[in-house]
Amino acid sequence: MNQKQKYILSLAIIVTLVGLSIFGLLTRGLGLGLDLKGGLNVVLTAKETPKAPVNQKSMDQALFIMRNRIDKLGVSEPSIEQHGKRNIILQLPGIRDANKAIKIIGQTALLELKIVEAKYNSQDIVQMNQALAKKEKVLGPTLMTGEGLSSASAGYDTQNPAVTSYVVKLDFTSDGADEFADITTKNKDKRLAVVLDGQVMTAPTIKSAITDGSGVIEGISTMEEAKKVALVLQTGQLPFKLDISQQQEVGPTLGKDSLNAAFIAGIVGFILVALFMLAFYRVFGLIAWISLAIFISLLLGSMVLLDLFLQSVGAAGISLSLPSIAGVILMIGVAADSSIIVFERIKEEVKEGKGFRSSLDVGFTHGFKTFLDADLVTFITAAVLFWLGIGPVRGFALTLMLGVFCDLTVSLLFTRSVLKLIAANNWIKKPSFIGLSLKEGTEVA
Repeated sequence: MNQKQKYILSLAIIVTLVGLSIFGLLTRGLGLGLDLKGGLNVVLTAKETPKAPVNQKSMDQALFIMRNRIDKLGVSEPSIEQHGKRNIILQLPGIRDANKAIKIIGQTALLELKIVEAKYNSQDIVQMNQALAKKEKVLGPTLMTGEGLSSASAGYDTQNPAVTSYVVKLDFTSDGADEFADITTKNKDKRLAVVLDGQVMTAPTIKSAITDGSGVIEGISTMEEAKKVALVLQTGQLPFKLDISQQQEVGPTLGKDSLNAAFIAGIVGFILVALFMLAFYRVFGLIAWISLAIFISLLLGSMVLLDLFLQSVGAAGISLSLPSIAGVILMIGVAADSSIIVFERIKEEVKEGKGFRSSLDVGFTHGFKTFLDADLVTFITAAVLFWLGIGPVRGFALTLMLGVFCDLTVSLLFTRSVLKLIAANNWIKKPSFIGLSLKEGTEVA
């Protein structure tokens, strides 16, 4: 494959990426954040007592319970984050009944052990919870609560070293050990459901009576799943009291007005930058205008892809907020600046009397190195903001980081390829075509 074919292939790749981005935006799109869609913002603060210390382990338990409760509210793309050592920030877009949401968030968690009804023994956890949502009698009465459990931990199955599998080790209080012994003796070969806040978390089969005050849940395929089950078993109740230190309702009208204003600002900014580039750089300006359009589509498309990936692994997705829109607008300027650096360097080479092909090679190489440094500084700054920030700040930082990758992709696959093809075919012969006057350069060779 010669150089010309490589550049054509690069353009084909960028066209394909743009097509996929537009398809993703049209078919799936991005959800709106709290500031645009309206909803509820709640800050919960942990209150420490001698019996309930606040540490990272207990905060993880509280976060887990909050996520399960928010799922029951049916909130689209919620944000649930720890801030500092004691605060949990909840952002719930689209919430209309704030009182109901606060009641569910603040209630005491309930862990229950129940026997699965025989007709549901063959179903998995998802199917059981779907049946519960339809008010079907999936489970028997509560046989035991989380008060009888003293500890739970994830570990490896040492009884079967030939196969890599994981277990959850259980230890009960003295009263809990008696209760659990009675349950396992009477219900051998039945499935015992672990239920948290009305949701089935796991349902292992009772293989034998457990009378020594400890037990093991076997047959878990991954360590992450084992840790999740152990965490569920440890969260029979909130590990400490959570006080609502701040509550704010955001109206959807304000969000709609803000979205319209941000959209107009983005369009106006894009048009002004494009007009400036066309007037000042002529053919180069047209290339920059097209590259900006490609950049925007790739940036928004990458946000859709990242949102899809996060949701596929069970994490909270990303949403479009005012800070993330501000990040898109800012990155339009950064992407335009990348083109300007390259074009100015090419013009300097032409002014010195070098041929266009030579000027383009030197100009793009040195220009790319310059804005690569600037992009790396932007990326590092955004990464620090993402690490230390919360909520909207992290959305802004994430947009900047994605923007840097898209800027480099467009520069390498599109801008460089187009400039190289123009030089190879000698399509530009007059200095005015690249924004130079006759005094600044002769015909481009």
